[in-house]
Amino acid sequence: MRTSRVVSTFVLALIFCLPKPRAEGTLPASEETRLEQLVEANIAAVHAYQMLLARKQGNIDPSCWPLQSPSDTELQALVAHQASLLAVPVETVKAWTQGQPSSFDPSADLEPLLAAKLSMSPALPVNVFTSYLQKKAPSHPQSHIRSVANLYQTVLEVERDGDRLQELFAFYIGLRLPVYVGQLGLSGTDEDFLAAGRELEAPACSSPVGLSAGEWQIAGRKIWNWGEKNLHNRDANVLAGELLAEPDVQPLIPKMKAFPAERVAIIGHSFTMDIHWSSPSAFVPIVTAMFARENPKVEFRQFQAGGLTSSRAYKRFFSDALAWKPSIVLLVLINRTDEDRTDLRKMAEGFKASGMRALMFDNIFNNDDSDNERLNANLAVARDAGIEIINVSSVLNSSPDRGHFLCLDDIHMTEPYHRLMAKQWLKALLETANDARAGR
Repeated sequence: MRTSRVVSTFVLALIFCLPKPRAEGTLPASEETRLEQLVEANIAAVHAYQMLLARKQGNIDPSCWPLQSPSDTELQALVAHQASLLAVPVETVKAWTQGQPSSFDPSADLEPLLAAKLSMSPALPVNVFTSYLQKKAPSHPQSHIRSVANLYQTVLEVERDGDRLQELFAFYIGLRLPVYVGQLGLSGTDEDFLAAGRELEAPACSSPVGLSAGEWQIAGRKIWNWGEKNLHNRDANVLAGELLAEPDVQPLIPKMKAFPAERVAIIGHSFTMDIHWSSPSAFVPIVTAMFARENPKVEFRQFQAGGLTSSRAYKRFFSDALAWKPSIVLLVLINRTDEDRTDLRKMAEGFKASGMRALMFDNIFNNDDSDNERLNANLAVARDAGIEIINVSSVLNSSPDRGHFLCLDDIHMTEPYHRLMAKQWLKALLETANDARAGR
């Protein structure tokens, strides 16, 4: 009997130690495998979205972009699965990749994306770029190569820069996957990106996204700058620290500390916005970050939109800005029409009637400021309406970095411009306190 009990105990122990059969549809446990699956699912979803674009656009290589199967409805379902996948808290996904307890359910969105098994030609841009990275960074695992390739795949379709692309950055950073080629050991000058573009443009098939060498170059610059920004390697806070350490800014720090606890509103277009890819940050959020370090009692609030004209600003932001009750309002707006100038006047007079000071730069080198006749008309209206004009054009024109201000899109400005403009905005802001003390 004793021998029988020992044998039974041994058999039971053996049974419990045996690996359990994997349930149908579950995924392997290796962390790298799971990371690869997450990346491939996102690549499939972006491809599904671009297949829909290709069908609308027409005249696209059908070997890369099938016209009939899967159906549009099936492709739209894959796009929806990606949105749901990226909405899952990334920490739960990360725990799942590491085999830790997690509430992440791969059957909800991940497995449907993988099960779609979309046909993906080697000539697709994402696969051409993958091959390029495999040659340039052969020591990196597939998940690292493909996460960066997925971001390039997404950014080539420029309409999703502000949403899906940024969601992917957050997702991959949360999973500790690379998000730009610098993390793979590649360099990132504009010349490097153009050379890569020349190598990439020929082998890629005709697509619903731009694939010229220049468009690959811009894609590279976008991913690099957003990668550094999202990783906080170079962002408004980093630039704020660098500027505060510069010799010509250090004498201003006591004035920053003494600045009264006021509210400062900025109503502006993309030149004022942190999100744009042309620079690690813009001059407005840089100065805001500088004050956050030296005098957090000063409050800043941005009312912002790309391409913001005075007419749009008046309709969209004027009432909210007025209700916030700032002491100072900086206007960085486009004025192309008489309606714009009329609405600029309305805002200026409204702020002035409420005891607020409105400021405006004389010329920030926006393309709209290149028309001298229009620029002078705008400045005349601004002065007549009581807006204080900050002269920055002479400083910008005389800068030794003047030739490096314009970014690759020939519209927006690079880091040297925003560093210089941050100093001018800071000085102008501090001057308002001097004016107040002088009883102006």
